[in-house]
Amino acid sequence: MITRETVQQIQHAPIAERIQIIEVILQSLKQDISEGIRAKKRPWKPFKVRSFNLGQDIAIDRDEIYAERSL
Repeated sequence: MITRETVQQIQHAPIAERIQIIEVILQSLKQDISEGIRAKKRPWKPFKVRSFNLGQDIAIDRDEIYAERSL
């Protein structure tokens, strides 16, 4: 965590140094974000869709289903 003393030093630093601090922080964030994105990427895994027959068409009455749920 950053201390109050550090914050005060930054506030009293010249503008050029504060800009350098901001650039370092932004570069660090950029690196952390790119590492996070790489960690989240999962390799593409192919899949097969299998169809099956239920034997007949099924009629769905939403009102009846919601009534059973008390909605």
